[in-house]
Amino acid sequence: MAKWGDIGKLFKEEEDMINETDIEAMAWKSDFEWFQEECLKTAIYPKQQGLAYTALGLASESGEYAGKIKKGIRDGTFDDKAAAAELGDCLWYIATAAHELGYDLDEIAHGVVKKLRDRAERNVIQGSGDSR
Repeated sequence: MAKWGDIGKLFKEEEDMINETDIEAMAWKSDFEWFQEECLKTAIYPKQQGLAYTALGLASESGEYAGKIKKGIRDGTFDDKAAAAELGDCLWYIATAAHELGYDLDEIAHGVVKKLRDRAERNVIQGSGDSR
């Protein structure tokens, strides 16, 4: 599994999509910050409906990912590259939705880790409800 630190090498070998300038920019930014900025460069949608647009897009792409899994169960074959591509689309919508809410992906990522660590320490990682 490639990590963000390996992403420049990964793309250079496969698609040559990220150049040396991009890799240097990534070195001083967090992975999430860099990713969100890149996503926002391609965010073309009606800004007055940005929150609804990104929520619906995320739901749609999540459904496409689920569909890949479902077809794998039905057909007995699984296309992991196609599933990963759908997850990438989900990430784009998550990045743009976070921006619409006024959050950086770093804030959201750190917040969920903090929440889960707290739940684990209190031994309430299982169960249901947002406020456990």
